[in-house]
Amino acid sequence: MNKKRNWRAILTWALFVFSVLYVLPSVVQVPSWYPFQKKLGGGLDLEGGLELRYTVDWKKAVEDGGRKVGDSVRSRVVEELAKQDNKNASDLPKSEWDAYAARVKFEPTDINVVRLSFADEQAASFFDSEMLSFIDERYEVSSAGDRAYDLILPDKEVVKVQAQIVRESRDQIEKRVEGMGLIDPDVRVAGDSDISVQIPGIGKDQMDLVRQHLGRTAQLTMRFVDLSQDFFKQQQDALEAFKAQRGESAASLQISNAGSSTGWYARAATKSELVRFVRTLEVPDSHMIGYEWIERPDNEGAIVDKYWRTQFLFDKVDVAGTHLARARSSYDEKNRPVVLLDFNSEGARLFAEATGNNVKEYMAILLDDDVKSAPQIEEKIAGGRARITMGGGGNVSQMVKEARALAQVLNQGAYQAPVYKVHDNEVGPSLGHDSVNAGATALILGLALVIAFMILYYRVSGAIAVVVLLFNMLLIATLLVSFNSRLTLPGIAGIILTIGMAVDANIIIFERIREELAAGRTPRAAVDTGYAKALSAILDANITTALAGFILLNYTSGTIRNFAVTLLMGIVASVFTAVIVARMIFNYWLNSKKPSELSI
Repeated sequence: MNKKRNWRAILTWALFVFSVLYVLPSVVQVPSWYPFQKKLGGGLDLEGGLELRYTVDWKKAVEDGGRKVGDSVRSRVVEELAKQDNKNASDLPKSEWDAYAARVKFEPTDINVVRLSFADEQAASFFDSEMLSFIDERYEVSSAGDRAYDLILPDKEVVKVQAQIVRESRDQIEKRVEGMGLIDPDVRVAGDSDISVQIPGIGKDQMDLVRQHLGRTAQLTMRFVDLSQDFFKQQQDALEAFKAQRGESAASLQISNAGSSTGWYARAATKSELVRFVRTLEVPDSHMIGYEWIERPDNEGAIVDKYWRTQFLFDKVDVAGTHLARARSSYDEKNRPVVLLDFNSEGARLFAEATGNNVKEYMAILLDDDVKSAPQIEEKIAGGRARITMGGGGNVSQMVKEARALAQVLNQGAYQAPVYKVHDNEVGPSLGHDSVNAGATALILGLALVIAFMILYYRVSGAIAVVVLLFNMLLIATLLVSFNSRLTLPGIAGIILTIGMAVDANIIIFERIREELAAGRTPRAAVDTGYAKALSAILDANITTALAGFILLNYTSGTIRNFAVTLLMGIVASVFTAVIVARMIFNYWLNSKKPSELSI
């Protein structure tokens, strides 16, 4: 038993020392060699910054999806009609193709229903449920009269599409914000179709850039990789200086040429980390840096390494999105998912010229500054068509989804559905300063009153509770820093509530001990029995509160969610300190002092 208690004491002391060292950078300035560099930052209400809210028009996306299904059915029927006349639909002049297409009409009758109408029996005979299943197996067919059918997306599929579209829109917004090199933006889904964006600690100029960046559609460009310079090979000293300055936040940054056919590059675990480093470099004139996501599989297809890397590119745009007529997902001759690009006449000429003049060079296909593909040009490509091969080691299903998403982006912009800004709020630093003062005052006042009450009412035992309470708050700060959480006013409220709950747990224990002492038990027996009797009440109270906290965490957003985060962290810390740490201090007191009576 003594060995067990010794180990418990050693681990508790180790946790205390670690917590102090881990939280220290949030309190004082630490040197660059210090092993822990994370800091506890303030939220929007404390530091000021930008708060945006967007709503996603997922209903239009569902309706547009139905239109695409109807258009695909019409195209398939046109192919069959042309085949009946011994013609190839892809070779038909526009007027003849339109004549065939006029025999098939479609129009949405609801957000999830498209009505197909056929002009004659021959056209209608080519349509059946098997054709629809091949185009999109999610849709069901229902007869709607003479040569008319309703293509229906079931309600359960509508719910899935809604969730997917909102989630992908959130991911795209987060990706754009992180691509600006901003630290720890808070982007989350709020409700059924809203997206909340909070970026603390940025100035007016950055706010305007964020608004502009989130409001524009994605830009497709094609540029060539410059292999003549080992630009990043020469940046090793700059990298070391940057890592020394940034500490742990730049831990994954490195420069390498391993497994690359396009020369030396910088790599990091996150794009924002990479962007912040690149911004410190002097990129040569007529050049730019692109960013590519890499996933490297082993021989069995399992991902063994994934990271963001740079591509050193000429900034000359050889072909742009304005030259794109259409993008669509398909498969290549090896049955790999690809995105096929069809250029207009000017784009076809520029693409043929660019590929003809750069045989054996690598052409990067970019969406904004993200490199989606960088194939080597084997020969001049005429005909106005190109393709992006999906890869990176993911499974086929995932690559198919990525191909469809990329085609959607190229055709309609970066968002899967229209995204409208419904809220735009700038929180100035003066309001943040007032909030800090108010929150700090409330926290200090509450803590002081609790400390005074515990010491006056429970004497030495109350002092033990105060020590445990301070350790509790240290653990909460450690958890907040480790999870990159930001402290907000609701978070401070959660900490204040935690103080009350932690004290309540100690009061339950102390009152049970008093009851045992009144019954004539020795101090040791009273402490052991008091803790045993109080444990169930403490666990019941904290578990029920934690359940409410989990509900708030999963079904709310913004300030209420921040309150839930600190509340849950506080519950974990409170149970640990009240049941384990306080008991350990009592045991030390009883073993070393062997008091004949307890000061309680």
